[in-house]
Amino acid sequence: MARKYQYLLQISLEGSASDNLFKNDIQYAGGGSRLDHITIDENLITLKCERVSLIDLDGVFINYQSAIYSQVAKGISFYICSKQAIPKIERISLAAKRGDNIVSEKIITKAELKDPGALLSKFTANFDINSLKTIFDESEKSSTILKAISYLIRSKTKVDPFDQFDSLWKAYNAIYRIIGKSKKDHDCQVALRNFLIKNKCASKNTAKKITGISATSLRSLLRWRALILNDYENAAKSQAFCDFILRYKDPRIMEVIREILPYRTKFLTDSNLLETVEDHIDKNIRNNVKCDEEVIALICIKYMYFVRNKSAHGERLDRIIGLKTKESKEIKWLSDLLETLIIDLINANHIYH
Repeated sequence: MARKYQYLLQISLEGSASDNLFKNDIQYAGGGSRLDHITIDENLITLKCERVSLIDLDGVFINYQSAIYSQVAKGISFYICSKQAIPKIERISLAAKRGDNIVSEKIITKAELKDPGALLSKFTANFDINSLKTIFDESEKSSTILKAISYLIRSKTKVDPFDQFDSLWKAYNAIYRIIGKSKKDHDCQVALRNFLIKNKCASKNTAKKITGISATSLRSLLRWRALILNDYENAAKSQAFCDFILRYKDPRIMEVIREILPYRTKFLTDSNLLETVEDHIDKNIRNNVKCDEEVIALICIKYMYFVRNKSAHGERLDRIIGLKTKESKEIKWLSDLLETLIIDLINANHIYH
């Protein structure tokens, strides 16, 4: 039997610290039961592989479908999430051996590498390292989470808040589709809402940001009138508006709904739904049982979808000059919340499949 080729890839990173962050055998695409081995230290990432054939080493760094390239992406993503910093790469070497002989070698110097930039701020929450290890698996979920992390990292390098939100939305969209297991946004949003309410641990850092919000703050933070007039634009949507209200019990949401009810009181009255809605609102304000997960679902699913669509469909004036607007302040607040929820959902990936 012909001897296999052994590959050693080393990525030297700037810095003198050498503490180990991760070390394990990891799966690779098409490997079956065969495994690669990766070691991630603070100043060095090492990947050891074995393959039947000789790989074009130049192609490894330009072919996104390369299994070795994928392992590099996983290793660097893990490093960034663990250290909350994009590493400065000093040198990359990749050697192919057969037996004791080096048959091919590729070296990339610092001068040949593009500056990856830096995170403009720390992540809004810490990653759970054990949960993060899932990116080294070969599955639809692990691939999705890796893509989400790539968009999340990209968002942290962007100055413009709307560009940042766009990258965060791509990360979020990837995760809620794997939870919802559907190509339809509505189905995925319903599944995500149910998931958040059922699994409080899946949004624990986000809940910390929400729990202190009062009804007054919730009223002022969101453009409620625009949301209601957009989503329930005519009398044919009266039942849908009623159903929307009945899905919530949090007293803060109920107080806001009571204030904005006049926007659609006539629709509800004409459909004989007003009494049902008012009874539901009054009952849950009296009960006064807070549910942070409902507020998270309302803001991060219902409201952010509305905001994202307004932007994606060109219904918002683009930034012409560098003045801050109410919308830019809103999108910054929403982005901080969405980033935290994305990290929470990555940390909770052991709950969904």
